[in-house]
Amino acid sequence: MKVKLIQAICIIVFFISAAGIVRYFYSYKQIEQELEQVQEVYEEASIEKTGVDMKFIELQKINQEIVGWLRLECTQLDNPVLQTNNNDFYLHHNYAGEKSRAGSIFMDYRNEINARHTILYGHVMRNGTMFGELAKFAEQNYVEAHPYFIYETPSERYRLEVFAAYETTTDFYYIETEFTDTSYAEFLQTIQQKSQIMMPVTVTANDSIITLSTCTTSPNDDERFVVHAKITVEK
Repeated sequence: MKVKLIQAICIIVFFISAAGIVRYFYSYKQIEQELEQVQEVYEEASIEKTGVDMKFIELQKINQEIVGWLRLECTQLDNPVLQTNNNDFYLHHNYAGEKSRAGSIFMDYRNEINARHTILYGHVMRNGTMFGELAKFAEQNYVEAHPYFIYETPSERYRLEVFAAYETTTDFYYIETEFTDTSYAEFLQTIQQKSQIMMPVTVTANDSIITLSTCTTSPNDDERFVVHAKITVEK
């Protein structure tokens, strides 16, 4: 009797576990399909119309809160960037404002156009989407192979030249947006000292930077991986 009971429990546990695995892989497939849909809109607008602003006319028909597009060549990072009036909503909603496990790449609500320090957030997805591969920037070989991101807004196209990357915790307030000239210069010095990589990119207090922030795969919720890049307008 006990043996049959144990067997029954094992079978139940097996099916529950199997269902969980199926849901896990289905959720990732759904995320990939969602991204493919918005990427198609972006690519078609790029082919059919000239001018960065025209791409965003098409994208903002989907969601007025699409404010940019971030891409890293030869990776799965090819995403719209969202911004709303808080830093919570797009943690759990996709580019169309629908509930999503992966959320979106989104800009800090405190940032304005031409901010000195722009901050983008995204989840560390295990299939490489969103900021799933961001931690690879801790490897010198990887960053040398991927030295910059491409970032587009309705008015400009930028090259984001990576100059620092490191793992940290929320104890270090790397998401500061309000600076004096002196505190900004000190901030730039601090983040370069923390960097696990070395890149031939000169950054001064006259430059604007962008920070890409994600969690790590560690169970410690306070851990973050951060990449900093210098913003330059593409000619």
